[in-house]
Amino acid sequence: MTWLRRNRIALIALAVLLPVTAGVMSWSAWSGYRSNQPTERAPIAGGAVNYAGAIIGPAEPTELDAAAHGLPAGTRLIRIVLPVSPAAGERATCQTPELWDRGGERRWAERSDAIGAEPLDRVTACTSEESPYELVLDYVVPDDARELSLAVLSPAELPVFAEIPIISS
Repeated sequence: MTWLRRNRIALIALAVLLPVTAGVMSWSAWSGYRSNQPTERAPIAGGAVNYAGAIIGPAEPTELDAAAHGLPAGTRLIRIVLPVSPAAGERATCQTPELWDRGGERRWAERSDAIGAEPLDRVTACTSEESPYELVLDYVVPDDARELSLAVLSPAELPVFAEIPIISS
């Protein structure tokens, strides 16, 4: 009797169990990926969105003098004031918004620290306040960044996210 004949049951089991094990491990590792990524936009009306327990927006962008803040040539400094009005008896739950190119190919984090702003002087993420407040956000972007939007994320709301358009010159 040959070795293959003697071990055929074990070899068949191995041929079946190896791909099944790889498939189960892959599914386990990737099954929650899409539910933790911003993939569905929340509806926007008039530049504001009802998201994460608050009405957020509309955004009020202002372009500041980048050179006056010591930023390199070829960059722009955009300050965005974002009103947040928590729903009655609720607290808004959002992280510091990111600035995106429309479509999300390029993204920029909030950079108040780059211009020497004191972090205690401004609010850059949703707080436990139940009364309306404003997020004051500074972004350093390249000169060619024109069609921008503010992405507001809340872990409790994912995969839904709010994308607020920014009118930039």
